Amino acid sequence: LQHHGLSENQLDLKISRVYKLLGACVGVVTGCLLGMSCLLFMDTDKADRARKAKELKSIFDHIMTEGRALFNADRATLFMLDEEKHELWSQIATGTKGIIKVHEDEGIAGACLQSGEIINIENAYDDKRFNQEVDGVTGFTTKSVLAIPVKNETGKCIGVIQMLNKKDKDDKVTSFGIDDEKLISMMANHVTSFIKIVDG
Repeated sequence: LQHHGLSENQLDLKISRVYKLLGACVGVVTGCLLGMSCLLFMDTDKADRARKAKELKSIFDHIMTEGRALFNADRATLFMLDEEKHELWSQIATGTKGIIKVHEDEGIAGACLQSGEIINIENAYDDKRFNQEVDGVTGFTTKSVLAIPVKNETGKCIGVIQMLNKKDKDDKVTSFGIDDEKLISMMANHVTSFIKIVDG
């Protein structure tokens, strides 16, 4: 592909940022639709729910993997709520191994779930809601955080999408911006739509 040929000042113009955001949105939407297409050809009987759930996990994996790249973030996690155990567990977590589990009101993810609002933090260690024990266990250093609740069609919070450590053009950790908030809102809406498909 040819280089865009734009200067740094031109790239920083509002119109350039708008087109960048639109391009990112199109990328996520296209990937989601391609992943969802196979669900449309599946039977809707209860016996096929397991296959749908497996396919849904694959779609979620695509959303989070591509989302992490779009945000240029170190890590991206999709937490789902286990109402019986009152905990959030990582259905998809890029950049880490194993399942992460936190109490439903613990850490930034828990605070996001409880408030039902986007949380955008420049420095996690300056926020009393941040659970530093997770970094201690994983060896990761969390700095900037962007989290959004995933809601079902009735508006009930059923999970959280969380992005960690956005990188700038020099590969240095920076804060998430307003465009990132718009993009993660779109991702959360897609997760809600796909969960509705599986639930029938």
